[in-house]
Amino acid sequence: MFPRFSKRLPSWPRLALLINRNYTLLWFGGTISQIGDVLFTTMLILWVGTLLQNQRAAPLAVSGVVLAATLPALLIGPFAGVFVDRWPKQRTMRIMDALRAVLVCSLLPISGPLPLPLAVKLTIIYLVVAAVSGLSQFFTPATKAILKEVVPEEQLTRASALTVGAGVFAWTIGSACAGICYVSLGAGWAIALNAASYACSWMLVGRMRVSAAERRASPQPTSLRRVLTELREGLRFIQGQLQLRTLLLTESLFSFGWGIVSVLAFFYITQNIHVPMSLYGLWMAVTAIGGILGTSLVDRAAAKRGATRVYARALLFVGVMVVVSTVPNQAIIALVGFTLNGTATVQAEALVGPLVLLATPEQMVGRVFSTLGTVTTLSSLLATFLSGYVSSTLLQGVVVHLPTGELNATNLLQIGAGVLIFVGGLHASRQFRKLQSRTHMSKKAGHHPGTL
Repeated sequence: MFPRFSKRLPSWPRLALLINRNYTLLWFGGTISQIGDVLFTTMLILWVGTLLQNQRAAPLAVSGVVLAATLPALLIGPFAGVFVDRWPKQRTMRIMDALRAVLVCSLLPISGPLPLPLAVKLTIIYLVVAAVSGLSQFFTPATKAILKEVVPEEQLTRASALTVGAGVFAWTIGSACAGICYVSLGAGWAIALNAASYACSWMLVGRMRVSAAERRASPQPTSLRRVLTELREGLRFIQGQLQLRTLLLTESLFSFGWGIVSVLAFFYITQNIHVPMSLYGLWMAVTAIGGILGTSLVDRAAAKRGATRVYARALLFVGVMVVVSTVPNQAIIALVGFTLNGTATVQAEALVGPLVLLATPEQMVGRVFSTLGTVTTLSSLLATFLSGYVSSTLLQGVVVHLPTGELNATNLLQIGAGVLIFVGGLHASRQFRKLQSRTHMSKKAGHHPGTL
């Protein structure tokens, strides 16, 4: 028994790797950093809410945290991609991690009993959140772009699935621990833990072994005019690529529809299907469980049926399930729908990265991912605003009577969201079939287009 066990020991490090050593380091660094981010953001909301407890301005102050984290994605995101394409990816990621750690630590003095006016504390919090979010606009595209460097092309789908799954896991763990950490340890410890997560990411990314060309690359001097020129080149490139145009529109529709579903989930769960508020967190965790299941299935499904077909079908399925699970106002049907939606959503999102990477040359990857991130963020923001406004004004008090029950504003908006996502899936399916037809004809003619 013992000799056989000792023979297996040397293979343990190899079995523990995710694809390869470089990707394993990248995955662990990103996962730890994401857990810290979720814990930090949730803690900030609790902290700001506590600072303004029982004051009328509390909701506005809390929304300020979300706004400060979102605005840099719209203002900096498109330009960040230009610099990511010009800078060495590994060095960019490490610099952003180091700067984010320092910025987060700057909140430690005001987390204690430092006698500062409330307005000053809130201003510092908003500025730090905005600065950290701005640095993330450089870090995230660099992380996606470096996948081509560290992962073989045939393993891109699996790598993307593991990365998306890590995001789901980080959201679940981070949000679950934030409240406990804040109540038990205070804001200072949550701040310190997030800074430590950036330090861990900095260390792990630094241990990656990249190519000599990547190590020798140095940031190129540039001007504002050159940045704008390269940004326009990136946008023209997206416009000229059917696969990227399709993904941009489809992801916009999905982000808008899913944004409505996410905003109204609390009201649907607690008011329409009458789930106790104490169980709301468990219900939301069901989506995460379905997402983890989706990461384990997407690689095999894409290899068997093709990435574009799986992506389009996943969106079609999500659109149908949003409508099906919304109309009856039944807890069991909604629970099953939440789980299946989590599975299909993660499958679709896990395929976006590989589809972009396979259709984009290395010198354009940063700009394409930044543009995609900016557009989807804007779509999600619009969905958040419009769903809240329409449900509380235009559709307030509207009730549609059906044999299965009554549909209120929440139901109607979620049905509309499902239809939007379904339309996005139809568009993707049609355009990808057209792309495959063009590719087949080009191969017969002896040409080799640069898309999947």
